[in-house]
Amino acid sequence: MHRAIALATCVGLGVAGCGSDDSSSSSSSETSSSRSSSATAGTGAGKANTAEVVTAAEAFLTTLSDDQKETVQYDFDDEAKAKGWSNFPTSFVERNGIEFADLDDDQKAAALKVMEAALSEQGYEELEEIRVADAYLGEVGASGSGGGPGGGDDYSADKYFLALFGEPSETEQFMVQFGGHHAAYNLTYYKDDVSLSPTLTAIEPSEFETDGTSYAPLQDKRDTTIAAIGSLGDGELEKAEIDGSFDDLLLGPGNDGPFPDPEGVVVGDLTEKQQDKVTAMIRTWVDDLDEEAAEALVAKYVSEYDETYLGWSGATAIDNKETYVRVDGPSVWIEFSNQGGIVVQGVHQHTIFRDQTADYGWN
Repeated sequence: MHRAIALATCVGLGVAGCGSDDSSSSSSSETSSSRSSSATAGTGAGKANTAEVVTAAEAFLTTLSDDQKETVQYDFDDEAKAKGWSNFPTSFVERNGIEFADLDDDQKAAALKVMEAALSEQGYEELEEIRVADAYLGEVGASGSGGGPGGGDDYSADKYFLALFGEPSETEQFMVQFGGHHAAYNLTYYKDDVSLSPTLTAIEPSEFETDGTSYAPLQDKRDTTIAAIGSLGDGELEKAEIDGSFDDLLLGPGNDGPFPDPEGVVVGDLTEKQQDKVTAMIRTWVDDLDEEAAEALVAKYVSEYDETYLGWSGATAIDNKETYVRVDGPSVWIEFSNQGGIVVQGVHQHTIFRDQTADYGWN
């Protein structure tokens, strides 16, 4: 199988804010140690549709040549797992797996069937809309009409990659890793457990129109995040402020930990109505996963509200590029970070979801 893939150096980008870096005053440069392929029963919340994902993954593999399979398949413990995903353009950070541009139509359809099996209808639609947005950025960037400081044609719906870590199995851990510019999914399965940690979803621009259709990917994440932090009173908002400033995700690509000490207001101390808004926020990430597994995970995260914190830094308005919001529990970790436009003027979002008990799977 595969060697570890080295990160490309982002020298001469000229597109500040397009990916995670160490410029945030509270950023972490340490990375987590490599994960073990061994796991124990009861590691997650259960209800995963593992058999369906295994079937789709195996069907995808049957469409590939031997050389293509070699490109797609990795050992479960390969260190490339933690390095080959990013929100930089794919020309700056090499991705794991096989590129959609190198697949024929049948192979591409089979690859997407894997993601369709793994995600809910909502989650799969969001993924496809992010890919449409990347195609839109390619068109706008190539024409120079976006008005942002960056540009170029280094964006496409076909600059997405699929990799498998471990053999698809109903009894052993394996991961489906799928990603490109503004989406990266690390979906690990073990028996009836599933982890979507870490998963990056981002979008530029927040809203756009192409080929006569209007798109607003991540609208649910924007709305519920602002509603959750906006539900706090003045005193609660002051208590919820996180030290430091953040110009991007703290634990985004390339920064796998350690998780910081929790900051913010304890969700369990909020009113039931406020807690419902936090739950609605969490759902917009977790509900990207297949429905039954998502419901089980949400129930787990809600049960931990007495040790879960809601925090913010910079600003709390959706149209402010300084806005940063975080949910930090014993398990759930969500960051929502506004960014200034790179290709298109305005504000766009970077988000990360992690589960602190199941990052890249389970030990």
